[in-house]
Amino acid sequence: MIARGRRRRTWEYLFAATGSVLLLAIAAFAAVSLAALKDTAFRQSEENLRQFAHAVTRILDTEPRLLDPQELQRFCENIGREQDFRVTYILPDGTVLADSGAKPAILENHASRPEVASALAGTERAAIRMSHSIGKPMVYFALPYKGNALRLAVTVDYIDTASRQIAAVLVAAALAILIVALGVSMLASRSIIVPVAALERAAHRFAEGSVDLRIDATRFPRELAELADTLTAMAASLDEKMRALDRQNRETGAILSGMNDALIVLSPDGRVARANRAACELFSLDGETATGMPLIQAVRSVDVVDFLSRAREDGSETTVELKAPSGTKSLLVRLSRADEGGSEILVFSDITRLKKLERIRKDFVANVSHELKTPITSIQGFIETLKDGAIEDPQAARRFLDIMDGQTSRLGAIIDDLLTISRLEQSEGSAIPREETRIADLFEGVRGLCGEFARKKGTELSFEAPEGLSCPVNPGLIEQALVNLALNAIKYSPEGARVAVSARLKRDDSSSALILEVADNGIGLSEKDRGRVFERFYRVDKGRSREQGGTGLGLSIVRHIALAHGGTVSVDSVEGVGSTFRITVPV
Repeated sequence: MIARGRRRRTWEYLFAATGSVLLLAIAAFAAVSLAALKDTAFRQSEENLRQFAHAVTRILDTEPRLLDPQELQRFCENIGREQDFRVTYILPDGTVLADSGAKPAILENHASRPEVASALAGTERAAIRMSHSIGKPMVYFALPYKGNALRLAVTVDYIDTASRQIAAVLVAAALAILIVALGVSMLASRSIIVPVAALERAAHRFAEGSVDLRIDATRFPRELAELADTLTAMAASLDEKMRALDRQNRETGAILSGMNDALIVLSPDGRVARANRAACELFSLDGETATGMPLIQAVRSVDVVDFLSRAREDGSETTVELKAPSGTKSLLVRLSRADEGGSEILVFSDITRLKKLERIRKDFVANVSHELKTPITSIQGFIETLKDGAIEDPQAARRFLDIMDGQTSRLGAIIDDLLTISRLEQSEGSAIPREETRIADLFEGVRGLCGEFARKKGTELSFEAPEGLSCPVNPGLIEQALVNLALNAIKYSPEGARVAVSARLKRDDSSSALILEVADNGIGLSEKDRGRVFERFYRVDKGRSREQGGTGLGLSIVRHIALAHGGTVSVDSVEGVGSTFRITVPV
């Protein structure tokens, strides 16, 4: 904010300007008037002296006695007393013969006086100057008379007195005019001051961030009304732009919060300017306290800082794969620049799942290739053996054909299981057909498919469920899942083991779910195997699995059946103690 001292208001400027103009105008008028008055007074005095001088010459012409110097002196003194004039009679050499104001003998020679010199030269002349004899300014008039000079003079005191009186009247009139004019000016200036004050208040509100301005300019002068309308329109436009910007910021915030990718905006000095929800979760940040942090403090990863340094040197958008600070996630980091020399944007994409899927895909391709290649290679080997002459030995040929039949069945089972998984994957995300199914009926189906195999291995197969329990499920798929789990438990349990298949309904305040469990007291699973046992072709013991005739896809099918029902599958296992596989289906 600009510092400023005490500034005068608009009405003070108007008052000072109006007063100054009026004072100058009145002073100029007074000066001109007084000068004109003085000039008129001087001219009038000169004319009076002229007329009276000619009257005196006529008296001198008719009174011979006045030729006597003493009589002339008395005559001049009488006229001076009666008319308040000074009368001087001067000889051609400048000597004063008679004077009404002083004794002639004490007066100096007047030949050098301008008016006297002109009169002695035969020309009338008037003059205004300081009198050397009495020390006062006077108006002189001299005319020639019979070779001599007759001069009359009058003081200008009365002119000065009259000027002072007139000046006093003018000052009083000027003050009265000034007061009236300033009053009128104040009243007139309100039409400007009031609108200006309203505009000033509106401008202050505008500067403070208020854009809700409505200025009533109906009584404003046209120019100020136009300014008020412009200010109102500008506030309305700014309000609309601020609303649009606010909406855009909220939309941007919502987009950033909804992003799965972590996003960090860096200010030009390399500090965190903004971090979205995903970034806060990834790097365990508080969105408010993260702002202003150095990048290394926020992400706690030297790899990210090194990547940023290299990307800045390259001067282009760059992508690199890094590990998260926790070391459990793989990140794809991209750097882009908002503007030249300005903000930078770091986007962290969590590709852990993609990496896992890529690994699963590679393992699947390798496993399916291996699983298919093994029976095919075996079949090809026996065919070549038969071609080489073994077909002539009926007993050997029969044995080879039985083996080839088994391998063909195994190959068909693998293909059937792959097709089953494919169908289940296609049904994920869409509703599968369901029907109200009695769990006891499902158990009977499982018993029929697995009972003979359990008896051959001496395994005790039991079923437990609340009487009358029924749920909306796909009976064919759920039965297949339970059969896969039961057969798996029987295969990998020692002879005389127990396999228990159970069902129960779990309810809480907002939902209910069907819990299906298959428990055994077999070999169990290690912690490593528990995490991968539902992957395709994953085998805990690869050699033993093939001996048991498994395809490596049974548990993967169980997982996809659970997902198709919108449920989950899990396993609890202790190595050497046994395992419990659990299917949870929302109902």
